[in-house]
Amino acid sequence: MATTLNFQKNGNVYVAETTVTGDYNLHVERKGGGSFNIYQRGTQSGLYKVCSGMPGWMNYNAGKVIDWAFSHGVYPEGGLAIRIESGSEVTSGTLSYGAEG
Repeated sequence: MATTLNFQKNGNVYVAETTVTGDYNLHVERKGGGSFNIYQRGTQSGLYKVCSGMPGWMNYNAGKVIDWAFSHGVYPEGGLAIRIESGSEVTSGTLSYGAEG
């Protein structure tokens, strides 16, 4: 079952936060292009770091539709907190696992 992502405006970006428990598929539709980044929580204190291996084109102008499969390699017990940031308004966003996507 796909999870709907709720993006909220936060300064100059639109942000959704969630927890993932395995490799996942992301589908995001936006009003415009602009930056698109995914961060993972690097510490228990709540600090996030940019996910290594993010395609360079996503950081600058990812376009209006994002369809991408992601793997963080290691998922701690209880899941991995991620933060998704879009440089333009998001009209819909879903996250699904494996064959769901």
